[in-house]
Amino acid sequence: MAKRDEIIQKLLGTLSEDALCIDEDYRSGIALSVQLPEKKLREAAAVCEATGLYLESITGLDFLDTAELVYHLNCYEPKSRIALRVLCGHEQSVATLSDIFPSALWLEREVHDFFGISFKGHPDLRPLLLPEDADYHPLQKTFGKIYAYRERKEIYGGD
Repeated sequence: MAKRDEIIQKLLGTLSEDALCIDEDYRSGIALSVQLPEKKLREAAAVCEATGLYLESITGLDFLDTAELVYHLNCYEPKSRIALRVLCGHEQSVATLSDIFPSALWLEREVHDFFGISFKGHPDLRPLLLPEDADYHPLQKTFGKIYAYRERKEIYGGD
């Protein structure tokens, strides 16, 4: 718990308190969820890396009105898993974290393959799992026929 508290204090130095959602009971499997603008992503990731967290995964979410990236970070202390959540437009590029977390090199390529989200400054966005000539992104809701394509606020509420 000490690591989580340290991260919360450091993130509060750069973000507003309402950007942090703390799960004291750890019911969601994430101790802390942080909603931040894309321009604060690298700063928050650097704080997490300096505190001893490692990047577990990057997940893309596709909504009718926007896309969202969820960065899962963890450390070797119980109940310290956190999520950095960044909204980005469908055609927007997000800054790479590959210079902060080397594992992002592969994870960002996978997200680019499946969701079509580009990462500014990434040294190698060649397809990782799709064929080299693929001109589609299979996890975008516009791929194929999808009936459950909704706006983000319909699912999560709020803004």
